Amino acid sequence: MHIVDSLSMNFPSLFFLYCFSYTWGLGSMGQLGHTSLQSGDKELLPRRVVSLDGIVIKHVASGGVHTCAVTEKGALYAWGGGQAGQLGLGPQTSSFSFIPSDSESFLRNIPAVVVPNGVEHVACGHSHTLASLSDGRIQGWGYNSYGQASNEKSTYAWYPSPVDWCVGAVRKLAAGGGHSAVLTDACSLKELCEFRLADEVKLSNASQIEDVASRTGADALARLCGRLRQHMVDIGDQNYDDEDQ
Repeated sequence: MHIVDSLSMNFPSLFFLYCFSYTWGLGSMGQLGHTSLQSGDKELLPRRVVSLDGIVIKHVASGGVHTCAVTEKGALYAWGGGQAGQLGLGPQTSSFSFIPSDSESFLRNIPAVVVPNGVEHVACGHSHTLASLSDGRIQGWGYNSYGQASNEKSTYAWYPSPVDWCVGAVRKLAAGGGHSAVLTDACSLKELCEFRLADEVKLSNASQIEDVASRTGADALARLCGRLRQHMVDIGDQNYDDEDQ
């Protein structure tokens, strides 16, 4: 018997039993994974998610109106409301409508593969999602007005986007209304040095630290430096010139 417990404040409860998935509670936005509901906008009793039959689920998370599950093989499924991009499936044609058409409702109610493999952890905030991958990277998508879902500047991250930077193996993810958190296991000398150097990164030394990081395999630190330098290019800082550093 394999049981997973991950509950949002007032949305799906899920238990996984012999490769069957069950959900119950409020399901008006499709977050229960059923094509139709038996009691108006809710399920009063646990009901099997037929589309996930036979798939071994190792982790599940639920947000405000969406749900995600990670399979034993590392695939990430998502279903429910996606008006803010929290499903990672791209913009919906009626993104801000709470009365979707029948076809949109059907597609949203059925668990869909967002990331086909390599996912180890998932966390759902109210309107955004985080996932950590087996290669050490973190991706996020959904509502991003506070930078909680992606490094991109847009208000919405409609598809999985990189979240930099984290040093050490990811042990746990957490997501709230407008913020995210990552717990990592950084204990080697190299990783501790990365933390120290990250605190020292500024425009005057970003090029040098990026060069050292690239040559020593400190990929996360190198990406941090690169993003800082690119940010200055994007905003057109006339006082920043790599040739002068």
